[in-house]
Amino acid sequence: MEWKKKLEVLWEVTLRLPPIFVMDCILNKSFLPGFTLFQYQPSMSWLEYILWIFIMTFVFALAVVVFLLSTSQIQDIYSFTAMVTFLMMSYTWNQGIPTLAENQSSTHHSHDFYDLTQNAVTQLFLAYSFSYIWMLRQRTLPRTEIKAIISLGMMTSFMFPAIVYLVCPNSEYLSWVPVISMVGPTFAIAIEVFGSVRALVWTFRQAYNVIKITLSAIGIQGFVEHHWIRLQVPKVLRVFWITRLFYQLTLLCVEDYSQRDESQHLLYSLDYYSIVIRLFTQSCENYIAMLGMTSVVSYFAHHVGVFLAFCVGSDSEEDRNMGTVSAILFFILGLQTGLTGLRPEVRLARLCKNFCLLLTAISHFIHSMIHPILMSLSASQSSNVVRHLRVLSMCVFLLTFPTCLLMYLWSNYSISTWLLSVTAFSVEVMFKVIISLTVYALFLFDAYRNTFWEGLDDYVYYIQSTGNTIEFLFGIFLFCNGAWIMVFESGGAIRAFMMCIHAYCNIWVQAKNGWQVFTKRRTAVNKINSLPQASKSELESLNDVCAICYHELNNARITRCQHYFHGVCLRKWLYVQDNCPLCHKLIYAPENVTTNAQENNNQDEYEEDINPGAMAPIHGEMAAGQPQFNPVIERQQVGRRLNNGTFQPANTLRVHQD
Repeated sequence: MEWKKKLEVLWEVTLRLPPIFVMDCILNKSFLPGFTLFQYQPSMSWLEYILWIFIMTFVFALAVVVFLLSTSQIQDIYSFTAMVTFLMMSYTWNQGIPTLAENQSSTHHSHDFYDLTQNAVTQLFLAYSFSYIWMLRQRTLPRTEIKAIISLGMMTSFMFPAIVYLVCPNSEYLSWVPVISMVGPTFAIAIEVFGSVRALVWTFRQAYNVIKITLSAIGIQGFVEHHWIRLQVPKVLRVFWITRLFYQLTLLCVEDYSQRDESQHLLYSLDYYSIVIRLFTQSCENYIAMLGMTSVVSYFAHHVGVFLAFCVGSDSEEDRNMGTVSAILFFILGLQTGLTGLRPEVRLARLCKNFCLLLTAISHFIHSMIHPILMSLSASQSSNVVRHLRVLSMCVFLLTFPTCLLMYLWSNYSISTWLLSVTAFSVEVMFKVIISLTVYALFLFDAYRNTFWEGLDDYVYYIQSTGNTIEFLFGIFLFCNGAWIMVFESGGAIRAFMMCIHAYCNIWVQAKNGWQVFTKRRTAVNKINSLPQASKSELESLNDVCAICYHELNNARITRCQHYFHGVCLRKWLYVQDNCPLCHKLIYAPENVTTNAQENNNQDEYEEDINPGAMAPIHGEMAAGQPQFNPVIERQQVGRRLNNGTFQPANTLRVHQD
């Protein structure tokens, strides 16, 4: 059954290719010029130009509508188009009958008989094809006899001029015979058109209702994704671009061979370099062709991403989206640089530059793939050396490839805004890899230490802050570089829009997030510094572990609720909330709290410490019978219950990354 599904998909893709070719030949008047319907001439008047624009817009919109239809509807349209085509071919072929009668002579009798036989055989083939398609479309005729009679009548109509010529070869009305022969098939087509108009109106009404219900149910994104999958858009674009490429390759080979010595062999006489250059130059000369090339680039990038994810041992679905990311970036680069409107020789150079930018962007995607794997390997204390080597080898590649690329580009090209962009992207990804490797080394070093490394969090924060600052500066540099290109080289609405997105996502959002992290850390440090430091004797009497990281308490901070934690662990906890991880009381009281509120809060905490878990303190004689509260014993009991699993810590993993 697998091969049947593949054949069905291939058939659906093949059915949607003609509308794509029609749109392509409208946008590109040099490709399939016989199908452009109305040739553009530079000398046409403004009225002719408006008429040309109207016709091309109508045909383009019609091709888009046909592409969006279902498979059965497209088959109906193609069958109707084939019937009209067969009828026009029959009429064109039958127009030779009057000419045959005018040139009739005894000396050319055998030649006339050959022409008449050829006409009869051709008309039989056209009549059979027309009748067969017509019978396939007639789903409402119940009786086979009626279909056979109507089919025989249509075949007679196609053969009518040849029959008349055999009966009355010298008839003066012989010139009207081809027109008369079209009456029956034209009437059948008219009935089909009338029925199709009614079906078309019903289809548009149903489509409007379905679209309205679908949008309200799954939204615009779900609606687009559903029809993107239904229409097989990536596969259609890939097959279109490859078919177009082979068609142009054939034309270029024939053209090049015709200009050379015919005595030479075909394989040795062709200039393959110029053919390949012209081929790739013409492969993205309009938006439809550029979409096809984008789909091909996405296909290769997807498989490269899957291979790299397999190499580094990643099983995340996001790491397999390299094809989608590459397609979006390549198409945006093509729009931003005006690739379709450039001259052929300039377009090839611009295409190569876009591929260099795409490669640097893919290197950033690879870094985002391996960074979390590096952090997880270092934090989990994995002893699988192969996994470490696989990820580290990818890091070496991310350091080597941009270096080699920059050495080649700077040695062969002069300084330009494009070269500065590639350099900035390459150096940025190398800095990011170095930052990731440094943090990985620190985590790995801490994993094999016997004592708790309290300063690790500070080192990681400073290293990552340095990396984020460098990335922020590169974002500002790229924005200034893009502004220079837009003002002095090649502007445009698309470039301006992309610069706005870059300024918001890579500059404003990154600066805001960095400032928030800085303020949170500064606030947490101030809160930690306000808490008392536990003495060595208190830690020895406690003889417990930190409830956050489960490490031994060599030094600790004491909260207002008399719980002991590592200062660095408690600081990271304060990034999230201000409550104690064990009893959920307020750890830090702000300075602007009034004296009465502080006294009430202290009284409540004192009562809770004296009688933990009770609704109200016990007074009088009933309290006299209760055992005396000892905070040290209570903390030891809490620690034992914590180790036995009675309490669940807020974070059971050691996470040193902000």
